[in-house]
Amino acid sequence: MEKEEKQSTVLEPAKLHKKLGAILEFIEDLIVLVLTIFIFIISLVAIFDMGISLLKKDTKVYTLIAKFIYVFILIELFRLTIIYLKERRIDTSLMVKTTLIAVLREIIIKAPSFKLPEYIGVSVLTTTLALMYYIPKYIFISESKFELRERFGYKPKTATRRLFPIRRRK
Repeated sequence: MEKEEKQSTVLEPAKLHKKLGAILEFIEDLIVLVLTIFIFIISLVAIFDMGISLLKKDTKVYTLIAKFIYVFILIELFRLTIIYLKERRIDTSLMVKTTLIAVLREIIIKAPSFKLPEYIGVSVLTTTLALMYYIPKYIFISESKFELRERFGYKPKTATRRLFPIRRRK
């Protein structure tokens, strides 16, 4: 009798944790859904604003370009939240691309008023974002997908992750 009571008390916290986890995941999904709806509404307002600006005679090209890129950023954020809802993961390459586009938008808008330290800071930020996008996507390739290995007939004995093949001398 005591063993059954001990087992039931040991198993109860696991059930509680499962239920709590399910509730928190549901709340998380609701938050992401509300954010997705907000992004969609903001996108519609931005497109409407861009249309009104297009019809005005005194609108400058810079403002239209900035508004167009802003709509593009909103679309990318909308796509990012949809991917999160479908796959339960954050697409970091899409996030980095969206951030890079946002930084480039700010450069387009504010570049004429930049001073040397701001140019250096923006250059470092842009380079860092470009590397964050480039390195995981193109450098860390598994050996089975590395094209040069297939071309030269190199087949690894173990499944390791290396950047360049090791050729053995005969």
